[in-house]
Amino acid sequence: MQSASHHRQIALVSYGTQCLRGKLALDDWYRHGIFFGARLQFRQLADNALLADDFTWWLGILKQSGAVRLSLHLLSGFGIASPAVIDYGDYAVVAHFPDRHQIWAVGVERPAWRDHPLVPDVPGIPIFPDATSWGGQIDSYWCVEERSGTLVVPETNWKALAGSIAADLEITMPSSLAPPGPVFLPSEPPASWAKFPLFPSGKVTALAHAILASLYREQAKFGNDTHFKNDSSYYQGLDAQGVAKVDGWGRRLDGWLLEVELRCANEYRQRASSDDGMPLPLPPAAARPARSKDVKAQQQAPGYTDPVATSGSKWLRRIVLLVVCLVLLAFARCMWLAV
Repeated sequence: MQSASHHRQIALVSYGTQCLRGKLALDDWYRHGIFFGARLQFRQLADNALLADDFTWWLGILKQSGAVRLSLHLLSGFGIASPAVIDYGDYAVVAHFPDRHQIWAVGVERPAWRDHPLVPDVPGIPIFPDATSWGGQIDSYWCVEERSGTLVVPETNWKALAGSIAADLEITMPSSLAPPGPVFLPSEPPASWAKFPLFPSGKVTALAHAILASLYREQAKFGNDTHFKNDSSYYQGLDAQGVAKVDGWGRRLDGWLLEVELRCANEYRQRASSDDGMPLPLPPAAARPARSKDVKAQQQAPGYTDPVATSGSKWLRRIVLLVVCLVLLAFARCMWLAV
């Protein structure tokens, strides 16, 4: 299964492209739940200077600079080795301009003190407790190179791709057993207003969502079947040749899944709006602080008058209370005289 960081890259590229193309406002999707609990930082490789500490600023500056779209690729496809400052830097996000393109390597920044001379060289054994599990994840992006000219990203024929996957893996694609509709990650977003598909959904991307959901299901099933604790699985009874065959199928499945994820991220033809596809979730009432010029006095609904706030009603209630008190006193006095 791909990492949460990779899923954030898919969402950033797919929704970011719609934003740069003017098809989707940044305010309409920046609250995507997949970004919760993570920080995206964008740096310059030469001096490791922090350019932006929020993907909204990064996208905003790119748009002001004339960027027209984003795309997601393997970093190795550009002939660029992962910089030493990056751990696990397999992917690259490309910012496309009319006359050039920027290549941003994505990964986790490598701590310099990991190679500190006072740290004993004992591989695989941590000498200090790890507290990062309780902190938020940080995705780091480095602008490693800017090249002239345009980078062509081919469009995907989703029907043909589904046929190729089905023929190679000998499965039905898309599968009727996969969850219908758009792919949602994470499975339990923190709130309904943060529940967005992994990438924009609509008529153009309906088959893409179905293919990706089917591959996710196949990968989960494969992981369960081949788990060493699953004693009832057919996998445990295979000989060496059978195990090699199944493992080879699993590697092909992983290859197709990566290919489809990249193509889903790079699918730019879908407009993520309510007129084509499912409506975007509405923001919460207090999603962001109101600006002073946007603050307006609250007005009561027409035809409604607060009885407590009117002076006439207030005095009427006081008079009624006084009359009731006098009646009670008179009644008590009569009862006393009768005795």
